[in-house]
Amino acid sequence: MLRILIVDDNYTSRSQIKAIFGQYGDCDCAPNGEIAYQLFLSAHQENIPYDVITMDIDMPNVKGDEIVKKIRQWEKNNKVYKHDHGKEAAVIMISALSIKDTIMSSFKNGCEAYIVKPITKSKVEEVIEEIKMQKA
Repeated sequence: MLRILIVDDNYTSRSQIKAIFGQYGDCDCAPNGEIAYQLFLSAHQENIPYDVITMDIDMPNVKGDEIVKKIRQWEKNNKVYKHDHGKEAAVIMISALSIKDTIMSSFKNGCEAYIVKPITKSKVEEVIEEIKMQKA
């Protein structure tokens, strides 16, 4: 079972994402990037890091891609890498934004997958399989 952190400022979206991702593991939710980052740090301090983080891009205060950059920088500073038994969190951006530049920027900032809302169970299954193959 995976440990999953779902980050979205919209309660309905968080609930829908949790309903789909819940079949793959235990889900925690955060309503914004600042809380998500604190949960991410706490999970590492408790030695139970997240396997997957779903991140909305367009959130108030701090955008999701900025939090992803912050997470990737922390992982780099603390020598947490993909080849280290898959300990680096897989990040899936989930956004209503389907602009090519936004998608490319998300990958540049460190995400492994990008899902355009509305999400579907089949798309999540496809992305989870891709992530599992990347971590193998």
